[in-house]
Amino acid sequence: MIQVCRFKFRKRFGKDEIEEQVGIAILAAESAFGEAKVRLYARYAASEDRAVVDVSSRIGQHIAESLIRLMTKKYGEDSFSVERIRTRGDL
Repeated sequence: MIQVCRFKFRKRFGKDEIEEQVGIAILAAESAFGEAKVRLYARYAASEDRAVVDVSSRIGQHIAESLIRLMTKKYGEDSFSVERIRTRGDL
């Protein structure tokens, strides 16, 4: 069973903007855990108005927490919602 955080953005930021913010969150995880562990455990998917981060590992949890902080600082806490869900299968 995979646990994910699903982000829904109230406006379309565009896939490039969302992936840029996820990339910054991934860099933060690399600083905390090292590049090798992040390469092994970081998984996400993004679209124009959504993102999903696999939080089954501590690395994924760190990425999701960092993304929450980044999006809140840049766009405000009302600009998105996030929920933790369990899913069967891959992202």
